[in-house]
Amino acid sequence: MSNERKYETIIHIIELRVFFRYENSGIGGEHLRDGMPLKQVQRRIEEFLCNGEPMWKIRSPKAGKARILVGHHLHPLLQSLHLQYPSFMIRDTAAYPPLMKTNKLSNSLKYLTQTYLGYDIQAGVQDPYEDCVATMRLYLRMRNQVHQREDYPQASDPRNRNNFAPSRQSELERMSPEAMLAISRSDYYCWCLDST
Repeated sequence: MSNERKYETIIHIIELRVFFRYENSGIGGEHLRDGMPLKQVQRRIEEFLCNGEPMWKIRSPKAGKARILVGHHLHPLLQSLHLQYPSFMIRDTAAYPPLMKTNKLSNSLKYLTQTYLGYDIQAGVQDPYEDCVATMRLYLRMRNQVHQREDYPQASDPRNRNNFAPSRQSELERMSPEAMLAISRSDYYCWCLDST
């Protein structure tokens, strides 16, 4: 993994902000005066992510030239930038089930970095570059996990439909946990599939 910065800018905002959370972000009103216009930032980000491929043509992370977008808590960021990117090309460490507290509640990037990578970030002023490096390292750690490969790994795949009708419920209840695990499938896309 290269720790090279690909793109970093401050966006010129139109709406008035009084409270900038300077003690956390290190960004104040004076930084935003010289910011780049939103339309220009959107165009540069789309050019980088699509990598010369038209947005409508992006079909799969494995086919084509478009890049996978990796980040932490990306949905609100993409909304604030008024950007849309195909969900199958996004790897969000805040929304990845193995890294979440519950199915609806995510862990902080600071907690995930300490727990999974063993070092501290965000001590004092938050550095976006430090956050990006930690997020990428988390993604790579999850992507490089070794699992038994299956032809149809996801529960949503039509070939994985369990045919246990309500009348066969007692059969399920008699199964051992190991037998149930053998027939179960994940309902999320495992990032280890990105490395194949």
